[in-house]
Amino acid sequence: MSTTLITSRDPKGLQAVSIFEAAYNKAKLDDEGAQLLNEHAGFAAYLADGIRKFSSKGPVFPVFLECEVGGKSKDELLAELKAGGFFVSDWAKDIMSKDTWKPGEKETVKFARVKVSELGFTKNPTTDDIWARIKEHGHALCEPGDGPAIRLALKDQKKGDYFWCAMEQITGSGGDPRVFSVERVDYGESWLRAGWTRPTREWSLGGAVVFRLRK
Repeated sequence: MSTTLITSRDPKGLQAVSIFEAAYNKAKLDDEGAQLLNEHAGFAAYLADGIRKFSSKGPVFPVFLECEVGGKSKDELLAELKAGGFFVSDWAKDIMSKDTWKPGEKETVKFARVKVSELGFTKNPTTDDIWARIKEHGHALCEPGDGPAIRLALKDQKKGDYFWCAMEQITGSGGDPRVFSVERVDYGESWLRAGWTRPTREWSLGGAVVFRLRK
């Protein structure tokens, strides 16, 4: 396999320099900080590690579900869920009432569903570890409005099946960080729930999470 070499004069080099320049300016370093960065022996190695990490092709995850999300208020979603025969837990309703819950713009999104182990973990990771790994692979966390939309779209969920929406946690009225889960219980009821999900919570390798696939 041939090696691609770049300079600041070719398109790939110009883009790399542009990305670095934007990140450097965003850091808003003073003269002393800039000098310390330039002289730090580990900075070049840090950049090289990042280049290797983000230029590697990650695993390819199949589309689990493609559906329309966003564009509907909390009340509209709850009414549709009720009309569709779905159940919504009190905690799910609670986080949908918070300012941090937003329905988002109307769009069609492709979602992946994976076991935690399929993200490359060999020991139980934390919530923060999982969220970071999803982003490292170039994908995106679910938006707040995705959980209810997924519940509405997933009409053929098998009994006993459930999964979690990988999303930025929303603090519930009890002060606990929560995310949506989508479940069909053994006796048949289909639920949208919201479970307590601390950043340091450790997940089993067999746990299932859903996230947005890269566009």
